[in-house]
This record gives sequence, C-alpha cells and structure tokens, in this order.
Amino acid sequence: MRNVFFTMGCTFLMVLCLGCIKEDKFGLSDYKEIKSFEITGQAATTTINAEERTISIPFNEGEDVSAKAPSRIEISNMATISPAAGEAQDFGNPVIYTVTAENGSQATWTVSAVVAESQPQISNSNFDVWYDAGGYQQPGASSDDTVWDTPNKGIAIVGDPNTTPEDLGNGDYAAKMVSVSAPILVRMAAGALYTGSFTDGLLNPADPASNVNLGIVFTARPDAFSVDYRYLPGEEYLDADGNPLEGEDHMDIYLLLEKREGDQVARIGTAWYRSDATVEDWTNLQVHIKYGQLNASDPEFEYANIKAGETWASPDETPTHITVVFTSSALGDFFTGAIGSELWINNFELIY
Repeated sequence: MRNVFFTMGCTFLMVLCLGCIKEDKFGLSDYKEIKSFEITGQAATTTINAEERTISIPFNEGEDVSAKAPSRIEISNMATISPAAGEAQDFGNPVIYTVTAENGSQATWTVSAVVAESQPQISNSNFDVWYDAGGYQQPGASSDDTVWDTPNKGIAIVGDPNTTPEDLGNGDYAAKMVSVSAPILVRMAAGALYTGSFTDGLLNPADPASNVNLGIVFTARPDAFSVDYRYLPGEEYLDADGNPLEGEDHMDIYLLLEKREGDQVARIGTAWYRSDATVEDWTNLQVHIKYGQLNASDPEFEYANIKAGETWASPDETPTHITVVFTSSALGDFFTGAIGSELWINNFELIY
C-alpha cells in the first residue's frame, strides 16, 4: 500500500538465499501445507498465514457456523489431511486440522471462522497491550494474538526500534513513532504502526513497502474513526538525497476499506488525514469515511487515490478488509521526511 513508509530500507542485510526445492523432488516429500481452504457461504476471501499455520474465514453477521463443512481444501502434493474436506465441523471455536506429509511428518493448522459483529472494533486499538518480541516491544498479547504490526522486526536488527509503547500512567499506554537516522544504505526510517503483518522475506531497501502485508479481515461499514494524537515534526525536512524541502514533515493517519478477491483489490471507503501541524498536547481527531470514488476536489485526492492495479468498488459494497496506518513521516517509504519527527497515537475507535 502506497505511502506506508518505511523504514525497512535501512535494515537490508546480506542474506544467504537457499535454492527452492520443488515438491516433486526425489525422495519422500516433507511438505505439509494448506494452500486453500473454503467454506460455502463465507463472506470474503480466506486468509492463510503459512508461517503461523493459521487460517481465518470471514462470515457475515449472524451466520451460524456450528456445523459447516469445508467445500474445498487444497494441500501439498502427496500429503493427507484430517479431518477431511466435506466433514462438518463446529467452527464456533477454532478447529485443528492435521496435515501429514508423504514422509510421515505432521503439521497442525488452526482454522477459525470470524463472524462479523454488528459494530466491531479492532482488537487492542487502545494500544494498552504489548509483548516482548525478543529485545523490543510489539503491540498485542503475542505474535499469535495481534492484528497490529510495526517495522521494528527489521530495524531492530541494526538499531533501536522506532515504534514503542509509552506509559501514560494507570495502565494507559500510547504508541510512539519516531523518524530516525538510518544506520545503513538509506537516509532515514519512519516509525509506523499498521494493521497487518511484516513479512519474513528478503528485506528490500528499494521497495520497503514490499515487506509489509497490510490489512486484516473486516466486514463492517463504520462512518468515521476517532483517535487521540500528538505530533512534533522534526527540524529539517529533507528528500531521500538529503536536499532541503519547503515546509515541514507530515504525519499520516489513514483508514482504507477494501473488497479483496484473489489478487484484485477494490477500494470501497477512504478516511485519510495528513498534516504538518505541530500538536504538542493530546488532541482528539475524527475523520469521516468517504465511501466510493474520491473526487479531484477532495483535499486528499492526490495522495489517497487508488494506486496502479487497484480499482474502485461500488460505495454500497461490503468490505472484506480494513487497513489502518499511522506513520511519523508520510513519505517515509520514499526516505523523505525529517529525522526526529514524533507521532503519538492512543484510543483509536471506529464510529458507527
């Protein structure tokens, strides 16, 4: 997703790439993946996390998932799965599937049905819960129990994380993002927090956004969002080459509602706030969600428009995914911004 920042260009390391081994290699295969999982009546595309071996299947509000049978399961060649496709399960609770590879090794996959609430909120959107990810903090109860992520995983390899919790007292925490000087290859790295996940692939300094999977499953239609924030832009607003730019650095806070079908992404709703104003005291911000195509007269049209390869959906469509992004430098993914820019956010809420 465009304008997502980041930070990852500064974390490029020399990584030894192992050659890919095909599943039909000589010998007994040890592959035990689930490649697709579908249930008749699901509301949107299945989300498969191969690293965590979790599968999430969205259903509309009020759907009874107590006796659902998978209509299609695709697994690795020569592998078997239990329970089998076609066997009804109670997806009111997570269901464990065991995939057995040709060589006898096994993997367990957790399949969950996500039934939409009437007015859902995003989990841990007050940012009070953080966990130790191995030398740095990440939002959520654990890596298996979070919908938020940051670029910390990459930048912590070569420096200090730049998205961190800030204790406001009495159990109240905010998320603080700082644009910092990059230790290698690029000039700066923006702090960021977003719904989605950081990938485990080779870090790409030329295209840091490629290291991020933005968005989570979501099927509601809120009217707006609210968030408390502070913003202090850094002193020198520079481009990627260190040349001075007019004005101040900008922070970004935005929400996108999308309908995703396979590789196709269609934008349904947009709520985007970009500002270079200094906000020293905690301030509440509310941004209305615009459903349907943006117009050239919209102040955010230039930077919030759909990107190449995406389309506009009907404004009456039901979303399948929501993306929420906060970053201390709006053009951080182009390594443009001010080192020292600081953005704090707290108490994000969807308004219906």
